[in-house]
Amino acid sequence: MDVNKYILFVRAVETGNLSKAAAQLSYSQTAASHMISSMEEELGIKLLYRGRNGVSLTEEGERIYPLAREIAEKEEAIRILAGEEKIHHGRIRIGVITSVAVKWMPRIIIEFRKLYPYVELYMNDAINYEIMKDWFSKDVIDCAFTAESSRKDNEIPLVNDPYYVIMSPDHPLGAYETITPQLLKGETFVIPSEGTSYAVGKILRQAKGKLIEHNGFLSDQAAIAMVCGGCGISILPKLVLDSYGFNGYIRRILDPEVHRVIYFCISSRKVLHPTIRCFSAFAREWVQQNAENVIDDMVKV
Repeated sequence: MDVNKYILFVRAVETGNLSKAAAQLSYSQTAASHMISSMEEELGIKLLYRGRNGVSLTEEGERIYPLAREIAEKEEAIRILAGEEKIHHGRIRIGVITSVAVKWMPRIIIEFRKLYPYVELYMNDAINYEIMKDWFSKDVIDCAFTAESSRKDNEIPLVNDPYYVIMSPDHPLGAYETITPQLLKGETFVIPSEGTSYAVGKILRQAKGKLIEHNGFLSDQAAIAMVCGGCGISILPKLVLDSYGFNGYIRRILDPEVHRVIYFCISSRKVLHPTIRCFSAFAREWVQQNAENVIDDMVKV
């Protein structure tokens, strides 16, 4: 008997949603669906009805659920007794995009260390999203704050981070409260090396403006400095702009609004150290309580 299947089954019933149960237990949606199907096949009965609005118990599932919950509770008690020491003494390797490293991580680290002073935290600052994917594939990091994720498995959307058009204070576009794509036509753009989301790239292509060319790496901070110096305009996320202050440029929201999504991702390894699970829950709860533009259906842990 695979106890993990029973735990997933119970969590799915409690949340009414298999996807949320999978995220809370750090399974991919595909893996969770397979586990429930495998459990149903082993028992020879159908446990859950699955629909667009979530899951519900079948008649057979209602009979099994109380016993499955008892198994899950006992397993949890055993894990607490056996794993409590591991939670307080472990190592967590965290990947972060630069804006999160600057704006969120100092407070997250300080507050987490108050609760778990003996846990070792290692932070890796990624200059672009592709590096983050490479770190996961090479087992360099256990979890990550990233954006524009394409991992799909084991990721949770946290916040919507809107893009702003920034320009020098004397730029003609400063006269507008919001910036439409039509107003950007023919402008000179300063784009950091990390690039833009697909939506922003589409805006720039439609504007048919001029891109300031650069060889090698151009940081967000360097791009902002060039905008402040009058070299052109740029389109950057709010979290990036808040990380570097407000001096020397003005910002305007796009109309219609364009945003990127900040995700929290966990390693796809089947077995995670209890400390990593603990940090995952802590980090997501911290964002829920402290960040702006939190996604309403963010999984709560």
